[in-house]
Amino acid sequence: MALQEAEQVPVMPTISGWVARQCGIPFRTLIYDADAMAKAQLEAQRLTGIDALFAYFDSLVVPEAFGCEINFSLSMPAVEPIPINSAADVEALHLPDVHKGCRFLLTYSLIEKLAKAPGREVPIVAGMEGPFTTCARIVGVQKLMAATIKDRPLVEKLLDKVSSVVAEFAKTAEEFGADCLFLPDPVSSSSMISPKMYREMALPHVRRVLKDLKMPTILHVCGNTEPILDMMAETGANILNIDQCMDLGKAKQRVAGRCGVGGNVDPCDILLNGTVEDVKKETLKCLQQGGKDGYVLMAGCGVAPATPLENLKAMVDTAKQA
Repeated sequence: MALQEAEQVPVMPTISGWVARQCGIPFRTLIYDADAMAKAQLEAQRLTGIDALFAYFDSLVVPEAFGCEINFSLSMPAVEPIPINSAADVEALHLPDVHKGCRFLLTYSLIEKLAKAPGREVPIVAGMEGPFTTCARIVGVQKLMAATIKDRPLVEKLLDKVSSVVAEFAKTAEEFGADCLFLPDPVSSSSMISPKMYREMALPHVRRVLKDLKMPTILHVCGNTEPILDMMAETGANILNIDQCMDLGKAKQRVAGRCGVGGNVDPCDILLNGTVEDVKKETLKCLQQGGKDGYVLMAGCGVAPATPLENLKAMVDTAKQA
């Protein structure tokens, strides 16, 4: 992440959903039990050999703190948007205290438990979604998309509130012992908003989150991010985790000297549905394109919960033997 040549490329696919399924504890129970979360993450790291311990299982801590109800009817939890129809509604919105909320405190407890794990040799990665995506969780994606055109004051006021909370949450996680931040911001994808909107609405608030952090950060945006790759490099992130649809080699060349890249093994066609040989072939291709400086081997997006263990292990083992 310091853009220096590494003896071995770190392997850090984001596997929070996979870990939750692997441990067999219902999500509605797991995410409110720091001991169970720590045990599950430690066991998953032992099984897979990945170079990270993730101090999260879902990205809904901030939306929940703003008042969104969590829906557990799907394979992964989701949130129900709250009724916000004007900038005045945003101004009246309660601002969560990251030092008091239940799941904020559970996150810090999880970080501490992972940090104290005997013989720990890998970094603890905190995770939370970027401000623009968090706003989409709070008001609903369709409403946010419409408001970017029809009610910009609503969006700007909400982004200001949300980014202040996300920034404080990230800083506090660092103080409790997190070694790295993973910040996915999928709704800011070029498949969702224009590059102009990204510069005006997403970029300033990602910068706000990252500017006071000492720990390295990984920024992930889904889809084709070619139109905004240079702006993503301006955020202050150390690594840009790119989708499998992106050309890894070209992306690395484009941001060279500013940040590194992470990716981009296909999480669906290869990790989920491919064979062990498919995984090895794809992993070697990514390693060749990524090199050994400023590169982290990751999936193009989150690892699917049903991904076979042998495929994850093949990804890790191939990288460690390369």
